[in-house]
Amino acid sequence: MEILEEIAPLLSSLAASSHVYAKWDGISDAGIAEQIFELVAVAQGDWAHQAVAGAVGPTSAREIESALEPVDEAGAIELMTNLSAFDLVHSRHPLRDADHARRAATRVAKLLGRGTSWVTNTEGIGNGRAWTPVTRHGIDVVVAGTTAEFFVILLALGDD
Repeated sequence: MEILEEIAPLLSSLAASSHVYAKWDGISDAGIAEQIFELVAVAQGDWAHQAVAGAVGPTSAREIESALEPVDEAGAIELMTNLSAFDLVHSRHPLRDADHARRAATRVAKLLGRGTSWVTNTEGIGNGRAWTPVTRHGIDVVVAGTTAEFFVILLALGDD
């Protein structure tokens, strides 16, 4: 089975909640920041009714790129698991089975392989609440992985 064919249902599963978005594909001329920016535009369109009047956020892929920091594979798996399984605003409110989310996130990371470059806009894993916004919403977290051939992105947002 081709890697993207196996990744597709896994990321769809991780993005099963209305506040989580996923994107995956083969590498193109667009960098990961551009791919995230495109996904942010979709999410912001869907969540326009929730946006605070006058709220601002990154208006270009370059601004998103400056928000991204490297994260190791274990951190990326934890982020993907938490974004899928728990609400960003009410973190103790489970959205889905965390074990399922961890299995899916772990499989995504394994399919991409050890050479994957992972990035996020958060400064702390777990209970850390420091992040650099990539959307106009109150809370957003993105985690993305790239290889020489593929990319994956998981984006979650919420308003408190």
